[in-house]
Amino acid sequence: MELLQKYIKEIAEDLKIDEINVKDVQMRTPARKHFWVARLINHKIELEKLKKKKKSILKILMKAAEDNAPVALSKFNLEKSIEEAPQIQEINDSIKENELIIELLEKTEKTFSSLTYDIKNITALMNMEQM
Repeated sequence: MELLQKYIKEIAEDLKIDEINVKDVQMRTPARKHFWVARLINHKIELEKLKKKKKSILKILMKAAEDNAPVALSKFNLEKSIEEAPQIQEINDSIKENELIIELLEKTEKTFSSLTYDIKNITALMNMEQM
């Protein structure tokens, strides 16, 4: 969850706008949006890799459990017991973290998409204040 907190801080920093830096923020918004979308895609790729890794480990552990079990268990019960294995729990935790990061980054993408309108409104407000 450290990575999630790091991203939250970075996003907050990217979205800080005041009268002094409004032009700077406006100029770098497309690049920052691209940066965050790239991170989103990277995490989606990572999530798929983790899911494949989990499937692979589940297959291996189920095969080993079937071969070593003194009594035949149903696939459901066997899979349920294997889900408690430390390897699987670790992958499940990584999958959950990636899903949360993906959710944050999807919402961040929408925020950066609307940032253009926000900056336009800020600029209009600043112009009205100067009149």
